[in-house]
Amino acid sequence: MNRTHPRLFAASAAALVFLLFAFSASAQFQTGNIYGKVVAKDGAMLPGVTVVLTGVGAPQTTVTDGEGTFRFLSLSPGTYSVRAELEGFGRATRTGVSISVGSNADLTVTMSPSVEEAITVSAEAPLLDVRKTGTGANITRVELESVPTARDPWMILQSTPGVQVDRINIGGTQSGQQSIYISKGAPRNDGTWNIDGVNITDMGATGSSPTYYDFDTFEELNVTTGGSDPRIQTGGVQLNMVTKRGTNDYKGSLRYLYVPGSTSAQATVPDEAKSYLQLTNRVNYVRDYGGEIGGPILRDRLWVWGARGDQKISTWQSQAPGQILIPDDTILRNKNLKVNAQLMSANSFVASYTYGDKFRNARDLSTLRPFEASWKQTGPTKVYKLEDTHVFNSSFYLTGMWSKVEGGFGLFANGGTGTEAKSYWEDGGGVFRDGYQTYQTVRPQKQYRADGAAFVDFGVNHELKFGYGYRDTPVTSATSYPGPSGGFWSYLATTASPARCAGIGEGCGIASLFRPPQASYSGEYKEFYVGDTIMFGNMTIQAGLRYDDQQSQIEAMDIGANAILATALTLPCIDSLACAGGTMSTLLPGIQYPGQSEALKWTSISPRIGITYALGTAKQTLLRASYNRYVSQMGSTVASSSPVGNSFFTFYGLDANNDKTIQRNELVKVRSFGGINPANPSSLTSTRRLDYDMNPPTTDELTFGVDRELMTDFVVGLSFTHRRNNDLAAIMWEKTQGGGDFYTQADYVDAGRTAGGQLGTSTAPVYQLKTGVPNPTFSVITNRPDYSQTFNGLDLTATKRMSRNYMMRFNASYNDFTDDCGDSSFANPTPGLPSTGIVNGVQASAGPPACAGGQLAPQSAGSGAFGNVFINSKWSSNLNGVYTLPWAINIGANFMARQGYPAVERANITGLRGGTATVVLDPVGDIRFDNVYQLDLRLAKDFRLLDTVGVTLSADVFNATNQRTILQRNTILLNDANPIANGGRITEIQAPRVWRFGAKITY
Repeated sequence: MNRTHPRLFAASAAALVFLLFAFSASAQFQTGNIYGKVVAKDGAMLPGVTVVLTGVGAPQTTVTDGEGTFRFLSLSPGTYSVRAELEGFGRATRTGVSISVGSNADLTVTMSPSVEEAITVSAEAPLLDVRKTGTGANITRVELESVPTARDPWMILQSTPGVQVDRINIGGTQSGQQSIYISKGAPRNDGTWNIDGVNITDMGATGSSPTYYDFDTFEELNVTTGGSDPRIQTGGVQLNMVTKRGTNDYKGSLRYLYVPGSTSAQATVPDEAKSYLQLTNRVNYVRDYGGEIGGPILRDRLWVWGARGDQKISTWQSQAPGQILIPDDTILRNKNLKVNAQLMSANSFVASYTYGDKFRNARDLSTLRPFEASWKQTGPTKVYKLEDTHVFNSSFYLTGMWSKVEGGFGLFANGGTGTEAKSYWEDGGGVFRDGYQTYQTVRPQKQYRADGAAFVDFGVNHELKFGYGYRDTPVTSATSYPGPSGGFWSYLATTASPARCAGIGEGCGIASLFRPPQASYSGEYKEFYVGDTIMFGNMTIQAGLRYDDQQSQIEAMDIGANAILATALTLPCIDSLACAGGTMSTLLPGIQYPGQSEALKWTSISPRIGITYALGTAKQTLLRASYNRYVSQMGSTVASSSPVGNSFFTFYGLDANNDKTIQRNELVKVRSFGGINPANPSSLTSTRRLDYDMNPPTTDELTFGVDRELMTDFVVGLSFTHRRNNDLAAIMWEKTQGGGDFYTQADYVDAGRTAGGQLGTSTAPVYQLKTGVPNPTFSVITNRPDYSQTFNGLDLTATKRMSRNYMMRFNASYNDFTDDCGDSSFANPTPGLPSTGIVNGVQASAGPPACAGGQLAPQSAGSGAFGNVFINSKWSSNLNGVYTLPWAINIGANFMARQGYPAVERANITGLRGGTATVVLDPVGDIRFDNVYQLDLRLAKDFRLLDTVGVTLSADVFNATNQRTILQRNTILLNDANPIANGGRITEIQAPRVWRFGAKITY
């Protein structure tokens, strides 16, 4: 395998920078910029003016150029002052200039031709950013501190235009587990997480965060959902978190926040659920405490900042009658340390360390997973970063960065691990008993970056930016099953699958046996971008070009045999398998796998172009338009192509001795298999192959918008986004391995059966393989042919920053997400769940119902009760604000409203040639849960002690109106013609009203 050495690639990239300079655009993930001009009272530009910037960090000095312009780049978020001095003129000072992440402040400083006059103007820079082409939101420190929230970044995402989250978090009750989120039709695995400029995105659970966060360490959050910045790879949410830093003043804080369960409104069980619920979800308690401090080691030269915070989250999950009532307890521990240095005026250095650990005693505790079948979760994540920026002159600077992430975690079955533990089993009602599988994973990362900017004049001023990055993200994981068999029993109701259980007898069940699954794959990412910002009067053009080289392959692994199937066992098989002679030899031997000899490699070039035009001389109205292409991140794409990833057989059988543990003599018929070729079970070749010529999935985006500055501190905007996702990766089934002879609609025939109708639901046709067509065994990860997804969205926004005693942020979004399917995009016409990416175990019988006119609603696949959420609201809105009353009293509010998510009602149909089908009974989105509303309120009072210490006492109420909306039900309603025991049952209700009380000391 050929791999480009990082240093060689870096040298080539550096050379390419200068060849492509004319295509550059800005990219800021943790800083902002100030651009300005100095003029005389008559409007004449003043060159040679000394301009001094003070505020966060050391003072900076520059001199205006021949056109009277100046700039200060890569500034930490905070408030600054700009002072201009020129011989023969008075001194002019502009104070109170706030800088946010990714923002660009444009200032005009006016000087008086008098050596004795000094002008000081205290005024914010205009909120309207003439360089803005993208969509998203900036969440300032004022909002983070004063708006009532659950204090985790996932709930901040919920307040961003166009972003939808899988859960409702009342007072932090859901902050112990990551939320799943969707934005503007982007594939779910295209989210990225950045902390202080370091991309820490978890590439084992692609698009998620590898850790949790201390909310009080954030200086500011920036959420980007689209735009022309060429440093952005994907079309998903880009969350940029910037932590605090030390300054020339010693500052710090201590906090204690408490949500007592005694303040919760009654978590009543609805009458319809009293037969199967003894408890609905509510808070037991939430405690959030910690402190931070920062200040100078050497004033104007060296600063330090550190923080420590803990969250203890204890909740009651919905539980069934008879379950032992045990709270779901999570402890999040975070430590932060940051050192900033500016030993030379032209050089700044940052070293930081972040530690996040999580302990959870009962992950996935629910009505289907009692305590013994839930997980204990442990595992810290550490992030190290070194960064240096050197300003060579006012027109050129470079930044170099190194980072390292030590990530990973373990999910340990509370019922025990190892061969001596009890095997777990499923009781026929979907409830797991006695234990569960254990999962452990290690996910380290290393990253190197170089970014720079240059200002050149080619007749027109160009702001050129460029960068190169290399990232290494290997993933290793292993799953083990308790007990001696390496599998589990699923007990069936007496009426279930009577034809399949014929001759087996009362107590017929399904036995699932696995070869111990492992995963080990590499991930290497190289990127190079260039961009240019050009201003022609009131018009700004941003153009960029991005190159990505991604590659990944399965690494060597040594896998043990399944204890029951270490030697071959030949049994009859069910008709739908169509096995030769009516029997099948089953074997799950050990394998020493040397790894894939070739890496899957995606290379792509992504163009970006954005144009803004400010109307009039006052520039109070901004028109925006852009075209951008994004490419998906490879992540875990190759994982399911491993021959040792997930190999299994399932059988019909009888647990004759009723010990809940599989014995070899209890297996009667072969039901199904996966991840293995029964004709060659020791093969080192997977039944699922990679198409090494596949294209990387891409997203093409068009945006149009208008922003209007009603006042300097108040801007409203309207944005339209059109997106099209192409070349999406999918699992396609082929008749002969490597033949590319995919199954088509011509291979299927009406099965003469319908799904639904028994419970007043709609009915849907069911198809199966024609007689003589082989059962699907071989598959390939490739681009789904003749298929694309389309998103159209409209965002209305209004932002009022904190001034005149109040701030406000509002958004309302309309989202339309559908797909376009040609005849070859899927084989089986049976309506099934929509496929929005690679999912292990995709059924050959699944067809996307959205092609028939429904909405695309990506399934959450989250934890516990959140694995069945289909995220799609056609409308959503959020309004928050803060108002300061006399006597230092602050009131805050947050109101969220959205359309209910789809209730995707389904039926399982067995006995089909080609396997079991999960049939969707109505187009996705036709049936929805009730709309969701939540109002949170805050009251706080500030006290000052000795003019140096502040004390804030606060009370927040969440779900103030005590909404108890049913958020989720089990929407799998039928097995064949039989209603399943838990079909239609409530699995999640909006948690009741709860109070949070807090005290914070600042100094």
